[in-house]
Amino acid sequence: MHRWMESGYSSLRVQILFALLAGLIAAPAFCQIVDIPAVMDSDLAAPPTVATFQYGHQFEADVEDSGTEMARNTAFFGLGHRVSLGEDSTLFLVGNYTLHGYDFSGSSGTSNRYRWDDVHRGVLGAIMGHDVSDRWRLMYGGIVRTWGEGGANFSDTLSGGLLVGFDYHTSDDFSVGLLVGALSQLGGGVGLVPVPTLKWKFAESWRLNVGMVQLVDPGVGAQLNYLITPELSLGGGFTFQSRQFRLSDKARIQGRPNHPNRTDDDGIGQETEVPIFATLRWKPTPKVELDLNGGVAVAGNLRVEDQDGNRISDDDYDPAGILAFKAQFLF
Repeated sequence: MHRWMESGYSSLRVQILFALLAGLIAAPAFCQIVDIPAVMDSDLAAPPTVATFQYGHQFEADVEDSGTEMARNTAFFGLGHRVSLGEDSTLFLVGNYTLHGYDFSGSSGTSNRYRWDDVHRGVLGAIMGHDVSDRWRLMYGGIVRTWGEGGANFSDTLSGGLLVGFDYHTSDDFSVGLLVGALSQLGGGVGLVPVPTLKWKFAESWRLNVGMVQLVDPGVGAQLNYLITPELSLGGGFTFQSRQFRLSDKARIQGRPNHPNRTDDDGIGQETEVPIFATLRWKPTPKVELDLNGGVAVAGNLRVEDQDGNRISDDDYDPAGILAFKAQFLF
């Protein structure tokens, strides 16, 4: 009887995993990704504060049908702090800043429709977690975000919204949850972001994380890690990343002949891609984590819109190599 129950429980976990992966495929269709990595982490025994520094370089890739090449440097700094508000309630506070340094080269003149430079993103968020039982935790809160090219009107870079979710954990080795965000969009309207989550240590040295996965930028994806020693681990995964930001008030490009009045002046730039990567992690001390990441970004796409969200141009770009470093300090 006990073996049957164990087998059925394992089968249920596999079914949950496939459902979560299906949800991940569908989730990015609703809107861009929530900027709060790791708030769904159920490990309340970890140190309450984390500081994260990351740098990543995406190597040059050809942009199809435009005669342009694109490369990007990204630097990230984030702080997260967990505050206990009693036996059953916890407040998660998150703040981070990201600098995207785009480098477009190749064609010039009217054929080059992607001309933004440094893009800045700042995020502040707060989420309340409340344990309603030994296994169930409810979460709710909100974020505010500024995301725009240098020189963009600050008020036009702002967006934000509300978040609500739950976390169900049977043990320290298994939890499943869902976070849903209703976020305003730069092009107008409100989008929904469903983010299914799973944290599963299914063997002594193996851990699977589904949900928020951060490779310099946060995204929705999955990562599998193997612990070689207590200080060294290997991992691999993928993440869907979406960037949407306000452009500066410069009329650098015009619309195509059928829409000659469209311009990127105070418009919207957008990039989407799916990085596939491997990670080597070293923990020289229990409170310091150093990651070396390498991989390739596939399914890349660039898009530029006017200030009302009307398309001026969009093009796919070729697969591009990625190299990234991460340092995380817990205290």
